[in-house]
Amino acid sequence: MARPATRSPRPPTYLRGEDTPLVRPYLVAYEREQERLRQRDRRTALTLATLGIDFLGATV
Repeated sequence: MARPATRSPRPPTYLRGEDTPLVRPYLVAYEREQERLRQRDRRTALTLATLGIDFLGATV
């Protein structure tokens, strides 16, 4: 005789796509570093522009 399936008193938990990370932490760190370097270049260009010097930037 087959036994009936047991039921848990808690509702089942499902993985939602919004709750799982889609990118690796090292990729996020790389992108943050690149943005930091671009910001530094923008600030340098602004400072040098006040002196009349053109700055193309290190990350062109």
